[in-house]
Amino acid sequence: MNSKEQSRSKFALDSIENLTKKTGKVSEDFANFIVGTPTMILQNGLGQTMAFLLSKCKGAKEFTDKHYFTYQAIAKWCKRQNEKISDEPHNFFSGISELPQNEYLMLQEEALKMLQWLKRYARAFQEVTDNESAE
Repeated sequence: MNSKEQSRSKFALDSIENLTKKTGKVSEDFANFIVGTPTMILQNGLGQTMAFLLSKCKGAKEFTDKHYFTYQAIAKWCKRQNEKISDEPHNFFSGISELPQNEYLMLQEEALKMLQWLKRYARAFQEVTDNESAE
């Protein structure tokens, strides 16, 4: 049986591997965006951050869009953590708005813990730029 930390790690790695199947590597811009997402959650809360990510997708439904990828990764992880949550946008927001505060905060904490792994893997699979390869 896997620990919770192992489950987070596997989920994040699978998410990054799905991305790299389509793009080859994680761009620096993409990795930087993922790295900044936990700060957005801490400053604004899970719901507002997810609404921001969805608003920036502009209808994109491709994992190559950093906003869509990040939204989907968080939503899918939240869905695994709480059966009241859906990864479909309208139902996701309905679900989190109906959660008691303690469940909402636990879900937010779970999202942050999964994002720690996602950040690590995004950096690990980040494409090397010309400046970095010269060092």
